[in-house]
Amino acid sequence: MPADERFITRAYRDGDEQAILDLFARCFPHAPRTLEHFRWKYRENPFGNGRISLTFDDESRLIGHYSGYAVPFRVSGRDVLAHQIGDTMTDVATRHVGRGPTSILGRTALHFYEHFCEAQVAFNYGFNVSNIHKFSLRFLRADRVEGVTYRARDLRAHPIEPLTRTQRWRRGYQLELVNEVDTEWDEFFERVANDYGFLVRRDAEYVRWRYLAAPDTRYHLVTVRKWKRRLVGWIAFRVHDGRFLWGDALFDRRYPEAVEVMLRHLVPPQPVTSIEGWFPPRPQWFDAILRELSFETHPEPQDLSVMCVPFAMPEATATMRESLYYAWGDSDLF
Repeated sequence: MPADERFITRAYRDGDEQAILDLFARCFPHAPRTLEHFRWKYRENPFGNGRISLTFDDESRLIGHYSGYAVPFRVSGRDVLAHQIGDTMTDVATRHVGRGPTSILGRTALHFYEHFCEAQVAFNYGFNVSNIHKFSLRFLRADRVEGVTYRARDLRAHPIEPLTRTQRWRRGYQLELVNEVDTEWDEFFERVANDYGFLVRRDAEYVRWRYLAAPDTRYHLVTVRKWKRRLVGWIAFRVHDGRFLWGDALFDRRYPEAVEVMLRHLVPPQPVTSIEGWFPPRPQWFDAILRELSFETHPEPQDLSVMCVPFAMPEATATMRESLYYAWGDSDLF
């Protein structure tokens, strides 16, 4: 791109945190970012850290930020690394500068591609609103995979009958609130991953970092077992504003009734009128379970789309459309 002596774009360095937090507060005053959150997301990620490109003006003021946090995926039996793109932002005072790749956002993003993506990751992905996904399609080599599949069960129209302890025991299921994870979670993921095909590698290391170590937000992580021993599923959720936000799920397809058992145990005690989550129509067996449980598909409230920029995995977009399983917790919006 043409040189512009007013601006310099470089990779993140130790000590840039406060400037990044200040820019975030200017761009998103309704949701300021904490230093603890930044450290967790970009400095304590077990899969890769410090993947941030920054643009400064001629007074050394941070005006542009483009970043990704590393996420492990399992794709048809093989492990690949990807970036979840988030926290893309430019100072409002410089959004008129340049156009497309010469804009502050464009030059910062292309620096990120060159220094952190090419020959280093399989793909970048994200869940974007319409304005940024249009920019990404036109200038940042991005593909739109699909609109986010938003599922909801209206509990006023379709209430959930509580499952008594006796009913659960007769079926052989036990639930447990989890505060730590171990190698059993690795074994469970290996057992069920092929039934999903293409998904975040939801093993112990990932779950520990994503849900148990996350600051700012408290997630509830619950397992379901068959006859006290065999782990057959887990979910992550939180309750907010009268809604049961179902952020993640992984189940053994051989125990389809475990999903109903989980929801009938967890939802009725909560002061909620709906269950909401993101779950695509893949895999088909899980889609069938959700439909049977009266989950309806609605337009995503923010008109979010799943986006992909392929790098070392050129077929990433097509493979996502065919077999990607994702949930709300796969984004940084849950």
